[in-house]
Amino acid sequence: MRRIVLASHGRLAEGMLDSLGMIAGCQEGVQALCAYTDDVPDLKAALGELVGGLAEGDELVIVTDVLGGSVNNEASQFRDVPGVYVVTGMNLGFVLSLVLGDAPTTAQLIEECLVTARSQLMRVAPSEDEEEDDF
Repeated sequence: MRRIVLASHGRLAEGMLDSLGMIAGCQEGVQALCAYTDDVPDLKAALGELVGGLAEGDELVIVTDVLGGSVNNEASQFRDVPGVYVVTGMNLGFVLSLVLGDAPTTAQLIEECLVTARSQLMRVAPSEDEEEDDF
């Protein structure tokens, strides 16, 4: 079974999970870890518990908010555990693709989602229409 953990500084992960549910419905196997809050005062212990609870054949994808941040650094300590994947730069497009994707392996799914997420990150330029609308 594939499980997904959204991990962030503060409540970003909780908001991401809420938005995911709004768009894709409640997703079993996806949870939020809001680091440095009363809910998760010790992120390393919380992640260790999740990793330690993996059964043979289970997979855990940990999606963190920012590369080089303390949340990503804590999660990265588990990157060499078989079945554990760590991805950083969490955004809703990536999370939706991860949850709804159907690639044959988790590694392939992650790579496909990264390509999609990168292609969606851009500046939306002003329209070329110089004419102002009257309101």
